[in-house]
Amino acid sequence: MPFIPNNDIKINYEIEGTPQGECLVLQHGFFGGIEDWYDYDYVERLKKTFKLIVIDARGHGKSDKPHRSEQYSLYLRAQDVIKVLDAEKIDKCHYFGYSMGGWISFGLMKWFTSRFKSFILDAIHPYENDMLSLRDSVVNLEHWVPNHHVSEEHKRRFLLNDRMALLAAVEEPRTNNTELLRTLSVPCLMLAGENDPIYGKVKESSKLSPLIEFAAIPEADHWFSLYKSGFTIPQIEGFIEKVTFKSHFRNDYNSEDQP
Repeated sequence: MPFIPNNDIKINYEIEGTPQGECLVLQHGFFGGIEDWYDYDYVERLKKTFKLIVIDARGHGKSDKPHRSEQYSLYLRAQDVIKVLDAEKIDKCHYFGYSMGGWISFGLMKWFTSRFKSFILDAIHPYENDMLSLRDSVVNLEHWVPNHHVSEEHKRRFLLNDRMALLAAVEEPRTNNTELLRTLSVPCLMLAGENDPIYGKVKESSKLSPLIEFAAIPEADHWFSLYKSGFTIPQIEGFIEKVTFKSHFRNDYNSEDQP
């Protein structure tokens, strides 16, 4: 399990998959961690095709968990991803972020867009969010986790979260990032569960750029947008295959066009 420092914060990550495959970062959601990608078969299935980089976001999993809200700025969270790519000497890659992981992609688009070939955003929109409901979920973990439709091991991970770190991470409201989608320079796929309360906002925001595609995840709420990997994984594979093919076609065409 490699760790990479970003100033005084250590970030945990794993490398899986095919060394010569297209590089794909997997960034989990709030309350989550690297284990989620293993539990729901993302790693097992995607590693056959891709070089996977799975990262524990700061405040989660085995990464450091500071208790100060200024340590959870969007810039620092995006920079954590870049520090991992730099450590692995990866110039450009694809990025898949679920929920909070999708929100981190807005920082990557803003400050580090040249490092990415495409973005896939699941269960996230770019509009303002006061984060009050998420703070309430942190405070009341014991009340809702026992009834959550996941394994006992996954429930255990929920309850092991560092509450002070999580509260610090959502102390500041999220700002509007629609301009980042309007000015996208790489392809993007946005996904949302049909039963997710933010479904409408995700679908609406997918119209901000002709480079954005949208796919609805059938019979899925916010959580099951991640858990229904049998639907989501083929979406990831098909989208990246299409992006890669178009990139190779452009490169071949441009090469033939040279004198």
